[in-house]
Amino acid sequence: MRRGHRPGGTRVDAVEGEPTVRVTIDDVARAAGVSRQTVSRAMNGKGEISAGTRRRVLATIEELDYRPSVFARGMRTQRAGTLGLILSDIANPFFPAVARGVFDAAAAHGFSVVVHNTDAHAGRESAASREILERGAEGVIGFFEALGDEELVALHRRLPLVVADRRAPAPTVASVSSDFATGTRLAVEHLHARGHRHLGMLDGAVGVDHVRRHAFTAAAAPGSPIVTGPPTITGGAAAAAQLLGEHPEVTALFAFNDLMAVGAIRALRERGRRVPDDCAVVGYDDLTLAADLDPPLTTVHTDKYELGRTLVETLDGVIKARRDDTGATPGPEDRLLPATLVVRRSG
Repeated sequence: MRRGHRPGGTRVDAVEGEPTVRVTIDDVARAAGVSRQTVSRAMNGKGEISAGTRRRVLATIEELDYRPSVFARGMRTQRAGTLGLILSDIANPFFPAVARGVFDAAAAHGFSVVVHNTDAHAGRESAASREILERGAEGVIGFFEALGDEELVALHRRLPLVVADRRAPAPTVASVSSDFATGTRLAVEHLHARGHRHLGMLDGAVGVDHVRRHAFTAAAAPGSPIVTGPPTITGGAAAAAQLLGEHPEVTALFAFNDLMAVGAIRALRERGRRVPDDCAVVGYDDLTLAADLDPPLTTVHTDKYELGRTLVETLDGVIKARRDDTGATPGPEDRLLPATLVVRRSG
């Protein structure tokens, strides 16, 4: 293992062969004792700046091996650079639907997109973030399931960041997500209106954010059972089998997402229970497959394309704010997209 130091004394450890963290214009400015604007003037040879200051800035640039980003180099031609998109499970149909919105909005702004899949693994989320930094990307959109708030705030200091489907880790970091609290409440209220009093939840939040769990706990009867598992069909089937085995009185299941709901229907059938006659099932996301299930799935709809588009629009605002050195994050730190209940025959 080799060790290096970032400007300001922050140490960076990297395994041989792994990318190191990219030095930014802010690092150069701090090391040279000048402003970001002075660094830009020294590099461009424009503006009123003394010869001594220019020499000091250029020497610092060489010492730190600072390489201006693709975006900065392309400003005159109005060409933007690359955005990073970090997904937690590319096999989940939810994410390709979001990615379409990301790709279209990015293209409209002149960005290309580099995609990383992490399988909700903290090490892979960190590695993807480092690689995106090393590529000189202008910003990153991340469905982070495992990294904590401190790690995300540290990443945002190095690179404009928007977190997706997760609460903002700090007021300085923007986030965009479905209104999970409202969507979950609508699902529970619907099941109550159908006469169900014994509800259970299949929770797929394996990481740090548990908005749906908290909303379910608030809306359902006290002590309503919750079983956690991977947010997949197999995970949903296993979680449903466990919950129903421990709580046979349950007559309705609310699933973290549609994939877990599919697994729940499978588990119910294996136990000889009919959907919805013996047990209702409600999902979340309203994937394309939801309407084609037997029975068609009642689920909370979130506009996945709009989520992707809004993520890019928000990140573009963050990039511009940082480039203009305003230090501001446009709009609220948490942007919530509407959640609506689509009632079909499963519950």
